[in-house]
Amino acid sequence: MNDERQLGQLLRDGMAAETRQLVAGPDFTERVIGRALTADGGQPDWPQQRPPGWQNWILPAVAAVLVGLLVGSVLLGTKLLHSSGSQGPASSSTISQPAPSSSPSGPSSAPATHSSAPSSHTSAPTHAGIGPVGGPVPPGFTGYDLTWVSNDDGWALGTAPCGNPPCTSILRTTDGGKSWVGIPAPRAFLAPTDTCNSGCDRISNLRFANRLVGYAFGPNAFYLTTDGGASWHQQAGGYAYGLEIVAGSVLRISAQAAGCEPGCQFRVQRAAIGSDSWQDVPLPSGGRSARAQLAASGSTVVLVTRANTAGGAEDATSVLFTSLDGGTSWQKLGEPCPRAGGGELDTVQATVAPDRSISVLCQPRQSGQAFTMTSTDGAHFVAGTPPPGADGGLGAGSASDLVVVAQDRFYRSTDSGAHWTAVEPGPPGDTWIGFESATVGRVLGPRSNGGPDGTWTTTDGGQSWTFHSFG
Repeated sequence: MNDERQLGQLLRDGMAAETRQLVAGPDFTERVIGRALTADGGQPDWPQQRPPGWQNWILPAVAAVLVGLLVGSVLLGTKLLHSSGSQGPASSSTISQPAPSSSPSGPSSAPATHSSAPSSHTSAPTHAGIGPVGGPVPPGFTGYDLTWVSNDDGWALGTAPCGNPPCTSILRTTDGGKSWVGIPAPRAFLAPTDTCNSGCDRISNLRFANRLVGYAFGPNAFYLTTDGGASWHQQAGGYAYGLEIVAGSVLRISAQAAGCEPGCQFRVQRAAIGSDSWQDVPLPSGGRSARAQLAASGSTVVLVTRANTAGGAEDATSVLFTSLDGGTSWQKLGEPCPRAGGGELDTVQATVAPDRSISVLCQPRQSGQAFTMTSTDGAHFVAGTPPPGADGGLGAGSASDLVVVAQDRFYRSTDSGAHWTAVEPGPPGDTWIGFESATVGRVLGPRSNGGPDGTWTTTDGGQSWTFHSFG
């Protein structure tokens, strides 16, 4: 700053000196003024009519104007020089990759996502267009939910040991799960693992609509971020039993009160991405009241409501609702899983593939093997054969390409569940299964039983899988 001021002063002094020399020549000044006042480019006639002594006042005035113009130019040039020098070089990319989470020299300006992570009233340093800079992955991180907005950009919700609960943590990847960084998480307990009093905030799921707008929600808490997780803002009176990004907007499952199960009156609500203004969407009556699941891909949405089957209650089957227009209108399907002899079956999981087909996992209530059913029109379902001991998650890359977890083994079908083949090596278990496209899918789980958590990725529709740990 001092160097710039000295430079400006030297330029101004030099220009003033040159101007004083210029004023000492009245002939030159007369020529300049004469040229300016000549209308036709010829010789002006005003000198013959000028009053005596005109140079005594006009020349100093001209000099003052020239000095003002020159000094103004110097000041403007100095200001521009200062502006260009202080701005610094432009970033080559607004989506630069964060350092791998396993690197000890990686970014540490953003805290790991323990309970000390910023709440809705603080924010972390950010990369433009991508969110927080990111820090190390918390040691011992265990994941419980995944969300992806592209084949490369994803987030994991989980927990890690910490000394000051809640220990809820969030990780982010920008390279398809090969490396992860920790980013701030809402100061809320993780519902699947933490026990706390009835008044504490608990979240169980995470969904991002794009790189900046995300939702962390659970049975009695709802948080929104619009800066990629640098800060989280709790929504007053908010909660959700399910939430998905559908056709450029957000759909969530709400009820008459938080924690109302098993006596909930579930309803669908819609909001613009990033908005906190929700509107009810009409839904046919007749749903169940114990649990609800929402799944979507493109404009196809499926809502599963489940009953309380405690004590083996008869006819307490699940009820499915489907929408093919992004949740605007709904069709009630009832329970797609047929009776097995005299026993009840329940829809325990549902998924929507990228081709908008709907698949469900049917589980006998008493005894028997689980099996899949698939619909390509959102109304009629065709049953597959049971995979050996299917008891876990369900995923679908298309109506024909299905994957399930069965007794700690991973199985794949390429004919809508008619035949199953074990995938070796494959994920040994699951907490989350999903497909971003017909070829790219993920499974959340360990490398092996009891091993560290990470993500399994397929790029060939489920035929082969590669594991990458979180830390």
